[in-house]
Amino acid sequence: MAMTDQRRENLPHLFPQNTSSAEPFTSHRVPVRPPPLPARDRAIHGNALREQLQQLRPVAEQAREEQAALGIQDGVGLRVQFESFDDIKLAFESLANKPKGIELLNYKEEGKKGFATVFVPDGKLDYFERVIIEYLDDRKGSTGRSLDHKALVNTIQSIHVAQLEALWTDAPAFFPTDENEIIWWEAWLPVRDNRDLVAASFIQAAQLLGIRVLEGWLNFPERTVLTIQCSKAQLQQSVLTLNSIAELRRAKETADFFDSFTPAEQHEWAAELLGRTTFTSSEHTPHICIIDTGVNHGHPLLTPALVEPDLHTIEPDWGVDDRHGHGTSMAGLALYGDLTHTLRSAEPLIIEHRLESVKLLPSDGANAGDEKNFGFNTVEAVSRAEITAPLRTRLFSMAVTTVDGRDRGRPSSWSSALDRLAFDADAQGASPRLFVVSAGNIRKSSEWMDYPSSNTLMGICDPAQAWNSLTVGAFTDLVELPPGLRAVAAKGGL
Repeated sequence: MAMTDQRRENLPHLFPQNTSSAEPFTSHRVPVRPPPLPARDRAIHGNALREQLQQLRPVAEQAREEQAALGIQDGVGLRVQFESFDDIKLAFESLANKPKGIELLNYKEEGKKGFATVFVPDGKLDYFERVIIEYLDDRKGSTGRSLDHKALVNTIQSIHVAQLEALWTDAPAFFPTDENEIIWWEAWLPVRDNRDLVAASFIQAAQLLGIRVLEGWLNFPERTVLTIQCSKAQLQQSVLTLNSIAELRRAKETADFFDSFTPAEQHEWAAELLGRTTFTSSEHTPHICIIDTGVNHGHPLLTPALVEPDLHTIEPDWGVDDRHGHGTSMAGLALYGDLTHTLRSAEPLIIEHRLESVKLLPSDGANAGDEKNFGFNTVEAVSRAEITAPLRTRLFSMAVTTVDGRDRGRPSSWSSALDRLAFDADAQGASPRLFVVSAGNIRKSSEWMDYPSSNTLMGICDPAQAWNSLTVGAFTDLVELPPGLRAVAAKGGL
């Protein structure tokens, strides 16, 4: 290297000095102020709320008597719900008073209203009555400052005993409509001054009502979560039981719950689902063509959406049935989505698409050399479906790949065949096709146990590298597993 070049490389860095000047900061933000509260007739509004408070006292007395009969000394009180006026934000933060043991259990908004559920210990209703009296008296401090609680009281339309629905913080669609339906619930209990005592008191009261309580619970900083089994009617029998609950949610169910059913029970659940399912149909009904191991057409959940003329195979000797189970499972997923959610719901279901099936793999797996023909066989599979119904709107779903990712994204004969089919190269793009293809699996435990590094090191499996197809990996939010199992990836992890 020349001396001149060395000098150029060793030049010092430039540090400009005194290039800025200080100026006072001026904010250009416009302060956002909440809309003013509508004026209320202080006497009419305050007296109406005071009367509603008085109506709570007999219910509070009932709760006290129930607890005394059970020999429970702590945690006596009442759940009270405060309801806002339409389009008025309830000042719910002002309802809690920790020194007096008054606890905000939950707050939710439904429609135009806000609802706050508050636990009021025995004898503390007087606190809210005093708030309303000071509102009625337009109380002011020695300096003339307003102490009338107007910012709170003017947002409250009504005060009443909180019913069971007030404790529900799950999606409204999951709230049971049948009073006597036995379901699993999550009971979220407050901690108060003694977590174990609150939980023990609840369990004691619940068991007297025939409510089943599972052993073990989850501890969070402000809540204890128990899983219970009962009907809505059972929960509503006791003021004391409800007073011990801050929130209610529907317990999550895993697919293991349904997998454990006997064949007769599975048939009953399938019949119930079909009874509330409507399969719409028209000449433009889209179809999902499952290219896989075949589909068992006789499955009662699939029969309404898959007719025999739409069952195909690339080799007549193989038949169209599914002895492996994979293709039938893919068909169910394409038709219903997650059956765990669908089965536990009571809502009507409308299905606006249909299924087709083409058997790409023989029942005993691929024969030696077959994978070298997968590109050709896929072209054949597409042709079988399109010859039967050439004008049909369809997409192709293929969760079949090679067992490794050695192509590392390079085109293969199979992926190239998919690209040509997707573009419709033979007809100069006249009728392009949509292919949804799986990214494949990492099959060796020694590799997937190294997750998430294995995702970086392992390639997707052929033909998922096709440029013109939609390649789908996998993630799940379903991380509640049967005992003894744990998820490899975190919730939502790829």
